[in-house]
Amino acid sequence: MVLGDIMITLIEVKKDNVKLLDNLLQLYLHDVSAYFPIDFDSSTCRYLYDPLDKYFDETGNFAFLFMEDDNVIGFTLIDSVDNGKVVQEMFILNNYKGNHLGSECITKVFDKFKGEWTIKSLPCSSRAENFWIRVVNEYTKGDYKLERIGKYDRTVLKFTNN
Repeated sequence: MVLGDIMITLIEVKKDNVKLLDNLLQLYLHDVSAYFPIDFDSSTCRYLYDPLDKYFDETGNFAFLFMEDDNVIGFTLIDSVDNGKVVQEMFILNNYKGNHLGSECITKVFDKFKGEWTIKSLPCSSRAENFWIRVVNEYTKGDYKLERIGKYDRTVLKFTNN
């Protein structure tokens, strides 16, 4: 797969497409569980996650699919807080990882919303931490703040893109 031949589009998920998002979220949570404990319901064979309703009301939160032509390659969940946005989750399907598509996808999201941004990297994953530091450093040309918080020493990045 050559990056130059791929056209990424950002599609806002609407309530009638929540099942698609939920299916992707389960794949994401499975990947996350390799680094960080995620509750799993054995009776339904599903990882537990907060309801997705807040992404389909009027609170200013957004769920986006990342598309390559007609193929879904991932998603992101963006929350609105105070005067800014928070990347709650971001996922790229494994067969699309490693060729900078994740960078291209999240950059489209950053460009869509100007203002203050916060990204809390996946705890205990050097791969996720390195991805976010690289992407934010490139996007902001080094103008960001990095801190580590909590018992997992979680990486948090903050920047403004006015």
